[in-house]
Amino acid sequence: MITTTAVPMSRTDASAAIGLLLIAEAALFFTFLFVVGPIAMLVRLLPFVAVLVLCAALYWGQSWARWALLVPIAVRVHRLALFTAAAWGLHRTGAALFMTLIILVELVAAFLLVDQYFFSQKAISVPRTGP
Repeated sequence: MITTTAVPMSRTDASAAIGLLLIAEAALFFTFLFVVGPIAMLVRLLPFVAVLVLCAALYWGQSWARWALLVPIAVRVHRLALFTAAAWGLHRTGAALFMTLIILVELVAAFLLVDQYFFSQKAISVPRTGP
């Protein structure tokens, strides 16, 4: 007799998205701090702290933080896209590549957050033989 058992699918853990977000935000924050200087530091520190707190909440199991994290990601990608376009237009290749990399990392983290939500409840049926 063949029976089917629901087996949960294994997907990427939220810790990968958290790690990517923290690396991208810290790279952008500390690059701004050491290159530009401590001008308007509170304005740059607030988004970094918000992402840090939301990542901690998601790590501790708060599922609402997954959707709340998409707001800072969207704001960061929107702002960086404009700066990246300006850097490419001014032929600042190094800065443009750096900001493009941060945009890509933020988008991958957002994909991992959304992907994990959509596939966390699905299960596949695996045929099982035996008594």
